[in-house]
Amino acid sequence: MVAPPTDPPIAKTARWNNALADTPDPREIRKRALIAAAGRTFGVKGFHNTTLDDIASALSVTKPALYRYVKNKHEILYECHRLAIGMAEEALQSAESEGTTALDALRLFVSLYIRKMTSELGTCVVLTEYYSMTEQHSALIQQRRRVVDTQLRALVARCVDEGSIAPCDPKLAVFFFMGAINNINRWFTEKGDASGEAIAEAFADHVIMGLRPSAR
Repeated sequence: MVAPPTDPPIAKTARWNNALADTPDPREIRKRALIAAAGRTFGVKGFHNTTLDDIASALSVTKPALYRYVKNKHEILYECHRLAIGMAEEALQSAESEGTTALDALRLFVSLYIRKMTSELGTCVVLTEYYSMTEQHSALIQQRRRVVDTQLRALVARCVDEGSIAPCDPKLAVFFFMGAINNINRWFTEKGDASGEAIAEAFADHVIMGLRPSAR
């Protein structure tokens, strides 16, 4: 796995201190900056090996400053997963409203979700360590995941009905492309050969080509 790039201290401090620009809710933006820094640290060191001191160091702030936004690192892990499922929900809502056909909506969802996942904020998302969340946090995320999964299966079923993809089990089809998408942040880096936008388009093409009748 390619480790996410690290920021020089000045850049890290600026990311935290300048997070107030153009927003009516400075607290929420600073909390997102915290989540992003924590997620990147989790990705490098692992959740269990990361301390709040590590996260504070990544932001060039004191640990007491972090307690204004989160209680502990388990809450940060939950926020990472909440951010991820929120990105999926937003991408699906946009795809459903903008897609002219079921196939258009499916392709648009894949592209939009990956663009979000590979954005500056999205690269913090830690989709591993799922079972390190508290039981309460896990239940909240799982409930939202089930809703997205159900909606995606229905979208795949509509693609089958309109004849734009080969007959298939929607459940397995969703497992196929969501499994691939959710692993992108294991290897993606902004300094890599391909941009997030390029990866989004390539994955969207591969998903559609893999499901089309001509692919069988």
